[in-house]
Amino acid sequence: MKIDKRITPPAASKVSSAKSKGGGKTPAPAAGGSDSLTLTESSTRVRSLESQLASVDVTDTAKVESVKAALADGSFTVDAEVVADRLIDHTKEALRKRPRKK
Repeated sequence: MKIDKRITPPAASKVSSAKSKGGGKTPAPAAGGSDSLTLTESSTRVRSLESQLASVDVTDTAKVESVKAALADGSFTVDAEVVADRLIDHTKEALRKRPRKK
C-alpha cells in the first residue's frame, strides 16, 4: 500500500450552498478565498425593526410629572425597606454575573 503525501484541496463543485428562506439565490463563492455575507429578507427586516424600536421613547411622562410634583411639594416618601431589598437583589445579580476566579 502506497501513502500519497499530496493534499488536494476540495473542488469548488463539491461545496454545497445553503438555501435561504428568502428564496434568493446564494452568490457563487468569490475568487481568492474571501468571505461574503448575504442577509435574508427576514433578517434585514428584523434589523430595521430593531433600529425603529431603539428610537421609541418608553418614558411614562405622567409618572415622571407626578414624582416631580411630589418632590416639589414635599410629599414624596421613600420606603427604605423596598430600597434595601432592591439593592440586595441588584448586588446578588451582579455577583452571579461576575466571572469566578480560579
